[in-house]
Amino acid sequence: MQRLSALNSAVLDEIRQDSELMDEIEAAVKGRRAHAGLEGLDLDSSSLKKSFAAFAESGAVPDDSDAGSMAEAIILRLGRPSFLIQNDTFVIPPDQQVWKNRLQPGRANLEAAIKAVGRVELQGHASFPWVGTAWLVESDVIVTNRHVANEFARQSGRAFVFRPGVNGQLMRAAIDFKEEFGIAGEAPVEIERILYLAPDGPGQPDMAVLKLRTSVNRQPIPLAESSEPEGEYISVIGYPARDDRRNDPDVARSIFKDIYEKKRLAPGKVQSGGPSDTLVLKHDCSTLGGNSGSVVYDVTSGKAIALHFGGRFELSNYSVRIEAVRRVLAGATRPSRRDVPVEAPASPQSYADRPGYQPGFLGDDDLYVPLPTVHRLRSSDVLRQTAGPHRGSTELKYVHFSIVMSRSRKMPYITAANIDGSALIRPRRGRDVWRFDPRIPQSAQLGNDLYQGNNLDRGHQVRRLDPVWGDNDEALAAQEDTFHYTNSCPQHALLNQGRTQWAGLEDYILNNTDDRNLRVSVFTGPVLNESGVSYRGSLIPEEYWKVVANVRSDGKLSATAYVLSQGQFLGDIEFAFGAYRTFQVTIRRVEEITGLSFGDLSDSDPLGHTEGFESAIELDTFERIVL
Repeated sequence: MQRLSALNSAVLDEIRQDSELMDEIEAAVKGRRAHAGLEGLDLDSSSLKKSFAAFAESGAVPDDSDAGSMAEAIILRLGRPSFLIQNDTFVIPPDQQVWKNRLQPGRANLEAAIKAVGRVELQGHASFPWVGTAWLVESDVIVTNRHVANEFARQSGRAFVFRPGVNGQLMRAAIDFKEEFGIAGEAPVEIERILYLAPDGPGQPDMAVLKLRTSVNRQPIPLAESSEPEGEYISVIGYPARDDRRNDPDVARSIFKDIYEKKRLAPGKVQSGGPSDTLVLKHDCSTLGGNSGSVVYDVTSGKAIALHFGGRFELSNYSVRIEAVRRVLAGATRPSRRDVPVEAPASPQSYADRPGYQPGFLGDDDLYVPLPTVHRLRSSDVLRQTAGPHRGSTELKYVHFSIVMSRSRKMPYITAANIDGSALIRPRRGRDVWRFDPRIPQSAQLGNDLYQGNNLDRGHQVRRLDPVWGDNDEALAAQEDTFHYTNSCPQHALLNQGRTQWAGLEDYILNNTDDRNLRVSVFTGPVLNESGVSYRGSLIPEEYWKVVANVRSDGKLSATAYVLSQGQFLGDIEFAFGAYRTFQVTIRRVEEITGLSFGDLSDSDPLGHTEGFESAIELDTFERIVL
């Protein structure tokens, strides 16, 4: 194995020029002090003494001497030590006063930082019970390395999700803020969601941002404005792990005393030179593999200046500069669309004047389109209002749309909306505020708990902007009404957020309707069969349907039907991915799979009169729609 001085002399040169440290190292060698980590070494060897003398004079040791390697190891272990942490403070042996004196002025801040550093624990991983270090930047947000988080998480489309584990379930991750040598641990705090996972590739920080399920009563580590330390000394706090494959086991053992995987504090300095990459800061603290994700801490300012991500033991270590960490956190910790506020329900009486869906919206007589009905075999599952002026009614009326709910599934059987393309407005979207409908029991509605820590979105059945027309107050009231939990179904993020034919069907039909008849009525809902995926007590639908009624240029009614399948997404909600497809089908087909009846509307279905048509038309473009 090559000598340290032959690979990189910078660390040894730094120690050699530190007269205080060198005096202490020489005194420890001469005194053969066991607690300095020198037990078992032949300190009386004349070769070793010559090596120390040569190093003290010129910084070089004889290349052909085994004693030279021993001298380098002793210098390193005493010049760049790794101190055990116990009871949230670092323990310095009595004969290492130099580092004690240097760290003591910042002890209070260091101890606060120690409490905010934890070990990333895993359940369900094939090889590792833990994978690295992480630390608090907010009371419920931690940072670590991308290569640490990659062991249990990955990107899926625009979302970040947990990987499947060996037990067929998703892996689970948590952070344990103790794991100290000789100290009883404490319950780990579960990691609920991955907020950010840096892409692989050049120019990307080795960084991940994770959200905890609960806030913790520990002070987050403050972030410096710059990665340049205010003082001379820094420390790395983390969990070094034994790795004899990459490190000289004897040298590592001399520094870490065969105690690995426990929290430690390793002092050192920032190194000059190295990569010109503005993402990277070099340091010379003693670290091992488990230190990935450790905080690089400025002892003087009491702030984090970098996120450690790797290097080579005995040589040089690399970390993500705090400027890059700050940039990532600024984006990653913005409120998620899944973390939406929930507004307290209004009184049931306040809904008395909602007009709801209007069957005569397209015109009278032949253009009259009533609300679909639920088959009689399912009629007992239709939820009725239990409060308000319309107690007993199955139709929940809102501004420009109505909903009929399933009692057993807590989702809509039917949503029905009127859209006036000539009077649409497009108000700016603020932060989503979802609310329960007070006219039915809250327990009969799927609330926020279903959508935490996974890739499920609250899929609007009546699109947010569809009923937003009329005067300003009317339109804004309609938009707010779409944010009722009664109007949402759990949909995979890739389905709900993607740019697809499904998302633009109403727009396409409106844009292709005669200018004199810019109105459509839209019915939408999930397919509530038994083939969904059971998750958190709910059966997640695999397919959705839509029926759009409009007036053709000849004044006659046209009604077309569509189905969207997300079944191939749902192998597992947290990490599923893949394509999905939109099909035009007959209204009769929608009736078969939903148990709904659209009355005479099938007579206005152009596919219903297509001879020999039995299946569906896949819509890879809107131009394939048969109107």
